[in-house]
Amino acid sequence: MYLATESKKDLTLHPQGIVSRHSVNYLIAQVDGFGDLQQFALHRITDAAMSDVPWEPTGGGSYIDAYIQVGAFDYRHELDYVMLDAEIAHSVAWLLQETPLAKSQTIKPLGDKTYHLTAHVPTDQQTLWWLMGMGANVKVFKPASWRKALKDNAKQVLAYYYDVDNPTTPSG
Repeated sequence: MYLATESKKDLTLHPQGIVSRHSVNYLIAQVDGFGDLQQFALHRITDAAMSDVPWEPTGGGSYIDAYIQVGAFDYRHELDYVMLDAEIAHSVAWLLQETPLAKSQTIKPLGDKTYHLTAHVPTDQQTLWWLMGMGANVKVFKPASWRKALKDNAKQVLAYYYDVDNPTTPSG
């Protein structure tokens, strides 16, 4: 598959901060002439030079925090938060003690290798994708919309593998 790349653009940027997200680092900057913040993947910047244009601050760290909080790096469903209520495996409990989903997160033992998780999390696509990636190690009770999405995804995956294991055509 070939993806076309955009042509080179010369911009005057006013850097405000750097955000690391997974394996990508982003420069958060104001583009000269505009007041809002934009994000630029550092690996896509091919050339940089000092400018004679004076640097323009946007409002300090709280402005960047607000930019991130409203979903600049997530695919937000809404700007609201939901209470995630789930049963999790021991390995997920260990992971979430090291890297919590939220400040309000609680993890309580249910049995030998299962735990009860509650966390006040944003309604974003990133959290839902993370839950999907946990597979059988997480059983979501609430929110109901995420529980349904996870069940529907599991059915689609199962149907895919059923089709692969039971081809309907001789060439399958």
